[in-house]
Amino acid sequence: MENRPVISIAKTTLEKFHNIVSILVLLGTFVYLFSIFSELPEKIPSHFNALGEADRWGGKSSLLLLPSIGVILFVGLTILRKYPQLFNYPREVTPDNAVRQYSNALLLLSWLKFEIMILFSYIEWSMIRSAGGAMNSLGIWFLPVVLIIVLGSVIIFAVRSFRAA
Repeated sequence: MENRPVISIAKTTLEKFHNIVSILVLLGTFVYLFSIFSELPEKIPSHFNALGEADRWGGKSSLLLLPSIGVILFVGLTILRKYPQLFNYPREVTPDNAVRQYSNALLLLSWLKFEIMILFSYIEWSMIRSAGGAMNSLGIWFLPVVLIIVLGSVIIFAVRSFRAA
């Protein structure tokens, strides 16, 4: 591993916004879940296939899994933000380009964290609505849209990383 500079990069306004919205989305997911938990049926959809249709059912306590994983990911990605020198970069990181490379990588991390929290919250909401009979699938568009958003973010920031070299 190359000897990369250790630099502290301040959070941007956009990163702060992502964090606030992500926390609010996570809290909202838990509040919503707990507010209707007693009204839910014992069996709820716990997995959706590529077409967005429920293909596995489980107990309603399984609804706690996704927001709990969301909390773990949020905390883990927040901690990871402190160590941009450990990330993989498509270009060599030098003292001359370290600030640009690290800032770009940290912004990507912020976008991905934000997208994951929104995605998990939407899936949770969909599972609850499916359990109540108000919805019968995520829709055929769900997987392609998620892939475009997440992979699009990665591609955009990889291109930015090459340009920041």
